[in-house]
Order: sequence, then C-alpha cells, then structure tokens
Amino acid sequence: MAAALAWRHSRSNGNGHGAPDLERNGDAKVQGSEPPTPHSVMKMGSRDRGIVEDTDGTLSSVALCIEQLRRSSSTSQEKENSLKQLLDLVEARDKAFGAVGSHSQAVPTLVSLLRSGSLGVKTLAATVLGSLCKEEELRVKVLLGGCIPPLLALLKSSSSEGQIAAAKTIYAVSQGGVRDHVGSKIFSTEGVVPVLWEQLKNGVKNETIVNSLLTGALKNLSTSTEGFWSATTTSAGVDVLVKLLANGQTSSLANVCYLLACIMMEDASFCSRVLAAETTKQLLKLLGPGNEASIRAEAARALKSLSAQYKEARREIANSNGIPALINATIAPSKEFMQGESAQALQENAMCALANISGGLSFVISSLGESLESCSSPAQISDTLGALASALMIYDENAESIRPSDSSVVEKMLVKQFKSKSSFLVQERTIEALASLYGNAILSKSLSNADAKRLLVGLITMAANEVQDELVKSLLILCRKDSSLWHALQGREGVQLLISLLGLSSEQQQECSVALLCLLSEENDESKWAITAAGGIPPLVQILETGSSKAKEDAALILGTLCNHSEDIRACVESADAVPALLWLLKNGSESGKGIAARTFNHLIHKSDTGTISQLTALLTSEQPESKVYVLDALRSLLSVAPLSDILHEGTASNDAIETMIKILNSTREETQAKSAAALAGLFQCRKDLRDSHVAVKALWSAMKLLNVESDKILMEASCCLASIFLSIKQNKEVASLARDALAPLILLANSPVLEVAEQATCALANILLDNDLSTQVGPEEIILPVTRILQEGSIDGKAHAAAAVARLLQGRHIDDAMCDTVNRAGTVLTLAAVLESAKIDSAATSEVLEALALLSRPKGAGALVKPPWAVLSEYPHTIIPLVACLANGLPSLQDRAIEILSRFCEDQPVTLGNVISSTSGCISSISRRVIGSNLLKKSRVRNWLKR
Repeated sequence: MAAALAWRHSRSNGNGHGAPDLERNGDAKVQGSEPPTPHSVMKMGSRDRGIVEDTDGTLSSVALCIEQLRRSSSTSQEKENSLKQLLDLVEARDKAFGAVGSHSQAVPTLVSLLRSGSLGVKTLAATVLGSLCKEEELRVKVLLGGCIPPLLALLKSSSSEGQIAAAKTIYAVSQGGVRDHVGSKIFSTEGVVPVLWEQLKNGVKNETIVNSLLTGALKNLSTSTEGFWSATTTSAGVDVLVKLLANGQTSSLANVCYLLACIMMEDASFCSRVLAAETTKQLLKLLGPGNEASIRAEAARALKSLSAQYKEARREIANSNGIPALINATIAPSKEFMQGESAQALQENAMCALANISGGLSFVISSLGESLESCSSPAQISDTLGALASALMIYDENAESIRPSDSSVVEKMLVKQFKSKSSFLVQERTIEALASLYGNAILSKSLSNADAKRLLVGLITMAANEVQDELVKSLLILCRKDSSLWHALQGREGVQLLISLLGLSSEQQQECSVALLCLLSEENDESKWAITAAGGIPPLVQILETGSSKAKEDAALILGTLCNHSEDIRACVESADAVPALLWLLKNGSESGKGIAARTFNHLIHKSDTGTISQLTALLTSEQPESKVYVLDALRSLLSVAPLSDILHEGTASNDAIETMIKILNSTREETQAKSAAALAGLFQCRKDLRDSHVAVKALWSAMKLLNVESDKILMEASCCLASIFLSIKQNKEVASLARDALAPLILLANSPVLEVAEQATCALANILLDNDLSTQVGPEEIILPVTRILQEGSIDGKAHAAAAVARLLQGRHIDDAMCDTVNRAGTVLTLAAVLESAKIDSAATSEVLEALALLSRPKGAGALVKPPWAVLSEYPHTIIPLVACLANGLPSLQDRAIEILSRFCEDQPVTLGNVISSTSGCISSISRRVIGSNLLKKSRVRNWLKR
C-alpha cells in the first residue's frame, strides 16, 4: 500500500511517452519534455571539446572523415563509407561526438550531403544528423543548418530506409519544446506540419516505425509551432488520427490519442466527427489492462477531452459501459501496482472523464459514497474506495466551484469502513482514500485537525501491524467531534510511541513522527514535559543532526517550544548539545529552516558562549548573504546575555561580534542592512548598560548614515535602532551630541507618506525629546503636525510614541499663543482623546495620552484671542467618558492626571461631568479613596474640583 501511495504523489505532466526506442541511445526520448537549462546545455556542449590528446586516433579519424566528405572528387561509395565510419565513431565514443559537434564544417557538410547526395548518402547523412540532436546545443545547430527541406524530401522518397532515417531525424530535431521559438518559426515557414499529415494520410513503407516517429514529431510540434492547429485542420488531421486509431498500431497509439485529445480541446467542433467515427468504443477498449500504461493514459485523456467538450459524447460513453471502464481505470494503478507518470496520468484523466460524464467531481464523490452502502463484497468495496481515493486526490478549485463537496460527510463515510470484520484490502483502500482527503488542500481546510490526521494516515501506511492498530485507534478518536491530538494519542502513551519511531524508522516515517510531535507540543502544554520525560530530547537533537530537511526543521521547532516552556527543560536541551546542529541548520538550511534555527537560539541561549558567538560572527562575514539575516537574530540573543566587559573589551568574541554587526550596516545588501539595524535595535532596547557605552555611539554614527537611503525597510529599522539608543540620551552625552544631527532627517521622515516609516521616526524623535536641551531646539509645528497624523492613523504603539513626543515637547516649555494655535489647528487634543477611547486602560498609550492632555490643560499666558487647547473637550462632551473611566479603574498616577484634565472641563460643563461620573460604576468610590489616600495638596485640588 505504501508503494501504491508513493507513486501517486510523484511529479507528472501526463505526457510521458513518445516514439519507441529505435536508436542505440534512445533517440526517442520523452516527448514534450523541456530542453535542458542553459547551464546544462553549456556543460553538455563543452563535453570533451577541449581535449587535445588523441591517444586512440579518434579525433584524427573524425577530421579525416569530414575532409573526405567535403572532397568533391570522392565517389558516392566513398562518401557512404566515410559516413558509416563517422556514424560508428559518433555512436561508440563520446570523444568523437564532441569532435563532430565542434568541427565548424561538420553540420554544413552533412546538410549539403543530405541535400545533394545519392540516396544512400542522404540516408546516412540524415542518420548522423539525428544522432547529433541528442545534445540540445547541436540540435539547434542542425536545425539552423537548413536540414528541414532535404529531410522532408527524403521522407517523401520511395526508399524505406530513407523514410525511416528522415522520420527519426525530424523527430529528434523537433524536441525543442515550448522554449524553441526559433524552431517554431522554422517548422512553420518550411511547412513541416502539412507534410507530416500528408505522409500519414497516404501511408508509407514500414508504417509501424515511421507512423510512430511522425506522430511523435507532430506531438512535439503541437506545443510550440505557429499555425499547428490550422495546418492540422486544413490537412484533415482528425480523419488521419481516427484512421490510425482504427488501425491499432501499438507503437503510435499513445501519440494518436494525445493528438486527438489536444485537437478536440483546441476546437470542440471536431468532437462530433470523432463521435460519428465510433471512436468512443475503441478508446474505452484501450483503457483495459492489456495495453501499455502510456496508451491507457492517453486514451483516458482523449475521453476526458471528448466528454468535456461535447454533451452527446457523455451519453455515448455512459451507454457504452464507459463508467465502469473509467472507474476500473482510476483504480488500475493501485490494483496493478503501476508506477510512474503514466500511472498517475491514467488515474487523473480517467477520473476527470468520469466527472465530466457525471456532472462534476462532487457528484462522483457522492455517488461513490452512496454506492459503498450497497456493495455486496469486499472486492466491490475496495474498488469503490480506490475510485473514491482518486476523485479526492484530484478534487480542485474548479470542482469546488461547480458544486462543493462536504468534507466532513466524506470523512464520516470513510471512517465507517473501519469495521472489525473488514478485510485487509478494504482497510488499505480506506486509508488510501483518507490520505487523499487529508492531503487535498481544498477539502482538508474545513476539517478539524487535518494536518494531524494526514500525518497519522502517513504513519499508518508505514507502520508494523501492532503499531498500525494503535495509530488507527488514534485516528478514529481524532475523527470524533471536539477531540484533541493529545487525547487521541492517549497522552503520554502516544508520545512514547512517537518517540520510539524516531530512531528506528525510515526517513518518511521519521518525518511524520517528528511533525506529529511538533503539532502536539504546540497544542498541549502537558505534552512538553511528556516529551522530556520520555527521553525525547536526545533523539530530537539526533534528528537535528542527521534527519531530512523537513525533520530537522520540525525537530528545531519542538526544541524551541520546549525551551520556551520551562527553564528546566531548556537546561536539558542545552545539555544535549543542540547548539552545533542548530548552527548547521542556520548556515545550510532552507529559508524557513534558518528562521526556525534563529528563533530556537532565542529560546535556548540564556548565557554567553564564546565558541558559538565566534562561529556566528564567522557566518556574518561569509559569502552566504541569505544566512546573515538569521545569524543576526541568533547573535542578538547571545549578546543580550553576554557580560558587558566582554562586549567592550577589544579582541573578545563578543566585541568582534558587535563590531561586525555595526560594520554590516554598510552592507551592499538591503535586507542585511535592515536586519542588522533591527538586531542592534533589539540589543540596545534590552541592555541599558550597552546604551550607556561607547559602543552605542559607534552604532549611532553608522545608523544615522542610513537615514538618507531610499529603502523604506532600511529607514524603518534604522529609525528603530536610533530610538533604542536614544533611550539613554540623558545618560550618554556623546549620544546626545550626535543626536542633534539626527533631528532634521528624523523630522523629515516623520512626515513620510509611508506610515510605517513615519511611525518609527516619531518613536526616535520622542526619545530624542527626553533631552530637554534638544527639545527646546525644535519648533512646535515640526513635531505637533506629523505626530498628530500618527495619533490618527498609526498603530497602538505608534500612537503611544506620538503621545509621548507631544508630552516631552511640552515639558519645561512655555505654552504660548503660538503653541496653542498649532495644537488647535492640528486637532491634537481631540485626537489624543480618541486614542484614549480606543486604548486599554493599562497600556503605555493611555499613560502617555493622559500626560500630554494634562500638560495641554494648563497653558500659561495664552492670549485672549487664542482658545486654550483643552476647551475643545467642552465642545465635544462625549470625549470625557474615557477620562472618567480612568478615574474609576486607573492606577493612582492615571487618576491624578485625569482629575487635572477634568478640573478644566468642569469649569464649562459641571453638570455634564457630574452626570458622567454618577453614571460610571465605581467612579465616586474610587475618587473617595483617592482623596483619602492623597497628600494635603492633592486633597485640596480634588475638593476644589468636586465643589465645582
């Protein structure tokens, strides 16, 4: 069963067949395949070209042959002999092949002989040219050498050998695929397609061989040649194909069916002619087990096209007993142990044809599910389940749009098949159907625990009998409503079972087991200790070292989750020596693997480690730019716990690391610059001692240079880095001195149309304004206007920093008419009140907003003509509701600020304020407690406010 499942997930395009192997090295390679990549072409084309040694005389023999062929004095017989010798050399020795390909006159000479030589010479020249086409570079050279007209002439000759040679070479030279734009033009210009159809229509000698090659060439050309289908229509290609299908030549049937399918999809009007020729029964017959897999797959493709394009054909197929034949075709790969692309194409094409006939895949699924109830034998049940598995596997968005299937109904129907008396084959097919259900991205998204079920099914297919029984029980429990994976696996027993599968299992089994443990550790806290207690950490570290890429990533995720859960577990992981394996994953893993390794480092590292820091620093200076962004995360974690003395002491690993982080702020790679700035921001954010040191000055100097770049990402992270360093602007005078130069660019960035950039710049400005001297050097409009925008549009953190910027600007500054006018024009007070309404009462935003409003509520010296900022609250009484809420529920510091603000409001709206206070639960009692607990000055202020 595992083998049956394995082939179904292999890559396929359904075109894996062509002309038979008629040449020594398989000239008839898979048709429709793409040409080699430019890199592979270069490697192939350069094969043995640079060889100068000629110890066996091959090169000189090749050169002599070509020279003899070029001599006009050579007789036809001599040229035939030279061509035979050249062909023997080319087919026997790679060195000779390379020599012919690199000889500047080889292809022109061979094409000339093909054009004007005797029949024998033409035949041999065509054969040599066909052999050269095995290499893409030489195929193009042959094609550009003008070989097509003489090849077509040779194909039309009466010589059997000449026709075969021409057909082989036309087939070989046509294998450029969809990327062969030059070839497409040449084949179209030279009228190749009509000639090939004409030859097939009129018949040739050695029909079996030539027809196979010509239909193979037509198949190749159908994907790329300009005007292919119009030429096919003009040449009555459909009639030719129907005739060839009736003749039943095995070697060409697959190509004929493929072309028939394509032409019906290209033009639906041909379907009626196909149907009138009674082709349906022939196609259904070709689905049977007596035919080659490629023929069966393409016959199913033709039936799929016919049923998709023509309504009458659906009835005809159904009336011709086509539904059972198609069902048998869908289950044939499993029953007959077929593998490969043709097997998958057969299954998919047959099921699509069945869906076309039945009104969509959903109808097929429903019908098969209903028929399970009426099946009278285990064989019937297993066949139906096999067909159902095929339908579930290919169910896609198109099927969903026609009529969606209810995944939960399908799941319940399949789970019913796990009966104690069910045969092994029925259970095997049930598992196969469940694998298709859980492996289908569309169907599984509406099922609970779909990933866990998919992994369990995967383990069931690979497990030994006893383990398989336990896993089936777990699957059945998980399929019940509201069941968790922890409960389904029976808790600790299931964890022990999965861990036991880690060391002695295949790679696939190991991947499934680790992935299940990963899901379990994320779902259930109890599982984390269960994994640890069951001895799961050492095998997980082992998988981190030796497992597949997917298993390594999942193992790293589990270890990170364990470390984050408990300090005791983290110490166990650390003692299991997981760091070297994480370093390897960080350096060599996939994009997601590197990110996982970096995050696991964050959870694992709680103390500095010189060796690890040195290795990470080395990675930072390596030629692997894609790793650096993740290495920076890991280094930040290590340096956040490194002793300050180590970081500051020149020559230590920690010092080298932070110096390198600062240096790569000047990297030419945008992502690396941004990530380095972000890592430094996180480091300075959590370490005040580092902010107070000269290292902060170095980082500040380098980060400030990034404020003039064009990348929004770099501007954001550089501003964030500055914001972290400016937290110690009062303590670090050198930082304060440099900060003066940062004011102007940060103000400019605070006005950026990119909101995220403006937010981070505002945060940096808010921290600069902690320095009173710098605060006084800034004009009110330069701060008030941009930060008011952040208060209106920014994130909750951005709003908190914006409110802090307003408060710090006002502290120690005389609030004059100009300041009041700026605040009023910007609408800052109402915006602050709106932030208070949306923020949580215990958030930083609430505290900063109250501080700013309190400062604005006590202006001094405002002129009679300028309205005080707080007055706008009286015009919009609803704005006091969140302020009163702070009275009722806030901390004492917040209550004091709220009282100060509301005391101004009380002068204009005492009745409104009283109503809001009396209607707010707990407000009066909270004020009373605040009066009792306050000093005399605060009591006096509150009493005066209450009297109003």
